[in-house]
Amino acid sequence: MGKKKKFRFPPYDTLIGKGTQIEGNLRFVGGLHIDGHILGNVIAGIAPTGEAAVTLSATGVIQGNLESPYVVLDGRVEGDVHASERALLAAGARILGTLYYGALTIDAGAQVQGGLVCLDQSVNASADPLTADG
Repeated sequence: MGKKKKFRFPPYDTLIGKGTQIEGNLRFVGGLHIDGHILGNVIAGIAPTGEAAVTLSATGVIQGNLESPYVVLDGRVEGDVHASERALLAAGARILGTLYYGALTIDAGAQVQGGLVCLDQSVNASADPLTADG
């Protein structure tokens, strides 16, 4: 069996600073770091490297859905999160919606107030999504 290529977080191409508020959907490529507030969906495009990732800091808020292969969350998402490859939830992460993930790491203190849905095809697809409350 071949080894899966280890993911390297792409360099940050886009930074949403603390105190910044964006109203509307945000599409990005490469690496995105959010310290501010987004009222809309955040959607990863395909970068030339084929990799896209989002980090949401403790001060960051997304009021909308988040779609990216890789996500690292320490802030609040009020919507569904689609992390097709990997999601890492730090202690301050708060998700008010369903988390869809390929692989998942959750630090103590993180909260998901909604469903957890594993996208791995080897998991029983007929099972109901799990619900977690911190």
